[in-house]
Amino acid sequence: MNEIDYVLCECALSALQELVEILEKECQIEIVKTPTICMTMIEAEDSVELQPFYLGEALTTESELIVDGKIGYGICLGDEPVRSYCIAFVDAYLKKEGRNTMVLLNFIREHNKIIEEERQEEHAYIMRTKVDFKLMEQE
Repeated sequence: MNEIDYVLCECALSALQELVEILEKECQIEIVKTPTICMTMIEAEDSVELQPFYLGEALTTESELIVDGKIGYGICLGDEPVRSYCIAFVDAYLKKEGRNTMVLLNFIREHNKIIEEERQEEHAYIMRTKVDFKLMEQE
């Protein structure tokens, strides 16, 4: 998963929606497939035999748009129709010529930093609850 996809799936939905609303003003949008909930098979690879297998199904939301003649596809985990629409919009927007990528790239950079800070904070919190068994043996 590239950085753009990661940020679009993990950032705050309100911020993503606000960005898309700004970028939509300069575009002609046609909805090909409205955000739809579906089940998607999750594929993995056996670590010993390196054979692919399916872990099971995951609830996803997918949508498809045409933005100024360029098709965009959006899919995300869970029941998130707005996020799916926004991902599809960004996918199509990145394909069109004459786009203003600075706004989008600044958003990705800024929110990637926020997500990373939140991840580090969560990791630090988890590490505080970790049991040190060597200390327990000394008692």
